[in-house]
Amino acid sequence: MRKVIIIGASYAGLYAIKELSKNKDIEILLFDKKDYHYIQVESYGFVATKYSISDVTINISKYINDINSNIKFYKEEITHFDSEKKEVTSSNNIKYKYDDLIIATGALTNFPPQVPNIKKYSIGIKTLQKATIVNQSFDSLISKTVLKQEDEDSVSYNIVIGGAGLSGVEVASEMATLIREVIPYSKASNIKVYIVDGMKTVLPNMDKRLISACEKRLENLDVKTFLGTFIRDVDENKIYLDNGDVIDYNCFIFTGGIRGITIDSKKFYNVNKLNQYIVNEYLQLEAEENVFVIGDAAEIMYDNKYIPPTAQLAIQTGTFVAKFIKNRMSNRSNENFVPKSNGVLISLGGSYAIGLLFNTLFVKGYIAHFIKHFVTYMHKIKFKKLKAK
Repeated sequence: MRKVIIIGASYAGLYAIKELSKNKDIEILLFDKKDYHYIQVESYGFVATKYSISDVTINISKYINDINSNIKFYKEEITHFDSEKKEVTSSNNIKYKYDDLIIATGALTNFPPQVPNIKKYSIGIKTLQKATIVNQSFDSLISKTVLKQEDEDSVSYNIVIGGAGLSGVEVASEMATLIREVIPYSKASNIKVYIVDGMKTVLPNMDKRLISACEKRLENLDVKTFLGTFIRDVDENKIYLDNGDVIDYNCFIFTGGIRGITIDSKKFYNVNKLNQYIVNEYLQLEAEENVFVIGDAAEIMYDNKYIPPTAQLAIQTGTFVAKFIKNRMSNRSNENFVPKSNGVLISLGGSYAIGLLFNTLFVKGYIAHFIKHFVTYMHKIKFKKLKAK
């Protein structure tokens, strides 16, 4: 029986398991220091208190049991791998042998090192622990504001989102929507939501229709944007921009970019500026036939172009590598990895969303919201009911 070790219960890792589990001649060992999978694509709803923890997490043990295959889950952190010995070492200093290794460690928030204090004073939401802090803080703000008597001093509160990409606009829109829906206008007007980004538009490098629709939605929600100017510095209550503007804040959420999570190894492996492993056209590490990297931990290139990490891409890489391993076991040939985009859907608060279906058909409003909700629901169903065929 072939032994495959997967490091990381990420989107990519879980979809690799789903595909590998179809072959009963493969034993799968999954390692993660957590016993749950955090659905980061739903983080915008969680931090804005729209969703609960159960809505954005998947119990790994239950997931494994539902597959009902040759899978073992170890709640351990893998700290080192040795491709020559074909073994990994856990934080408990236990060694495990493998035939194939899949690194699916994902990524964390990339705080720009050139901005002093940004990591100290802002908070990312790429881990459940950090997202929970934002969730509790925002929930407390809403509760205090709603309960406050009219004759008391008004609550004044500024929420700043660093980054105008997908995560940034989704978090800002969801928070602004809840503020408008739950809090009377006389009080809500004192709670401000801002977006800051060095790029000149929201959703940089995306379709102009998406950019225009997003700008209009943010304007309707009274979300103010500071675009085309980078953050110069941060202190405990102020953000200093390159153009001279200074923004007072009470909560600073940073969503700008990712940094891949790597693992110590005997050999040196190249990474890009985002700390993502450099892989070949089969998603193998350089000069390694039996070590693969999938999801946000890998630099995915196609036609000499960098493909930005998304959940959609992570799922594709996980499925591809699993099929690659199965094909090689059966002496079948493998083709290069080819990323495919089915489009993008962006939640912009409440029942409103925008999107491009198959990168051509523009949708907005409730219909886009319904499609996004349905797609997310289908992914969760796949996680919950994955009986091996």
